[in-house]
Amino acid sequence: MTDLTLAGQFLVATPIIASQSFEKSVVFLLEHGDTGTIGVVLNRPTDLLVEEHLPGFGGMLSDPPIVFLGGPVSSDTAIALGRGTAIEFLKPSAHPQVGLVDVGHPLAGLDSLRIFAGYAGWEPNQLEAELAEGAWWVLFPDIEEVFTSQVDRMWERAVERAPGTIPLYATYPADPTSN
Repeated sequence: MTDLTLAGQFLVATPIIASQSFEKSVVFLLEHGDTGTIGVVLNRPTDLLVEEHLPGFGGMLSDPPIVFLGGPVSSDTAIALGRGTAIEFLKPSAHPQVGLVDVGHPLAGLDSLRIFAGYAGWEPNQLEAELAEGAWWVLFPDIEEVFTSQVDRMWERAVERAPGTIPLYATYPADPTSN
């Protein structure tokens, strides 16, 4: 492991990822270090309304006000990611106005809130091995995307904003053999 942290970056799945959990996913990395990597998948909405499971947060939720599948690890655990300028985060991210929030405490000062079921996790050096094999692109994040209501084309937008030749993949077909 290097001293360079990827926390705060977007991890964008390349076309070689065929796993249903991560195909065309955009992951916001919350932690990256010697103990491993943790993030939440931003573009896996569910049909579950947050209000049905965590009542009282309707006015703070980013549209759509649903639970997102944050990843395959601990999918029975809720993770709340918020944005605000006057809030004390449970755990801040690499971006000063975004972090994990404790929904059991007052959330005054919160501008946006998104609830995730579970998270994406990698053991120490596992992500580095996947990066070396070309499974992921590490891209500078657009923090607006973390709380966007336009979830359906998030992967394509991230790829289109990427440097170099990566934007060529924005129109990559789901099944390249059918082209």
